[in-house]
Amino acid sequence: MYPEVIIHNSVSLDHAVTGFEVDLGLHYGALLALEPGAVLAGSTTAKTGIELFMDISEPETEADRHRPEMQPDDRRPLCVIVDSRGVLKDLLHFYRKMEHTKDVVVLVSEATPEDYLDYLREREYPFIQCGAERVDLRGALRELGERFGITRVVSDSGPDLNNVLIRERIADTISLIVHPVIAGEGKKLFDHVGGRVALEIQKAVPMEQGTVHLVYAVKK
Repeated sequence: MYPEVIIHNSVSLDHAVTGFEVDLGLHYGALLALEPGAVLAGSTTAKTGIELFMDISEPETEADRHRPEMQPDDRRPLCVIVDSRGVLKDLLHFYRKMEHTKDVVVLVSEATPEDYLDYLREREYPFIQCGAERVDLRGALRELGERFGITRVVSDSGPDLNNVLIRERIADTISLIVHPVIAGEGKKLFDHVGGRVALEIQKAVPMEQGTVHLVYAVKK
């Protein structure tokens, strides 16, 4: 089973993802409306989220070291993190505690440090090892669908991961909350996608505070 892959992001009019204030309520409201089976993020984005919004000194508890019991009627998405370098070692308990996701799955490669794999095993984090030096996203997402029954993945991440999803023709849909501001600087979305990518508009909906929700199908 290969899941549908949607890129979701909030951007300025000049497609920056930093340098302006993102409306988190609109962003996550639109994301959850997509009804993902899994929310995908890169390790840099995941670590930045911890540093910005959480007390990074909060220690891991004994309960954090065990995988939560899965309930068949739990409709919350999985939190799936691409982390072949072990950036989130000793930090994954922050994501295990999040109320809007039911479990954490980590995507790693053959080059992932063995001590990070031991950390994942000891704490019962499911992981998918796919790819040599870096994660083979296409293969890892296919295995995610097969092992966990995921039919829709929404990427809620920064430019690096999303560029790969576009460049390797993995993404099926792009969902953007466009804010009425020109950032003028900062990280830009889709700066390194490797060439022209044709899109087909599916939806353009005005939202609060002058934002617009744009949804495009990626032509392959």
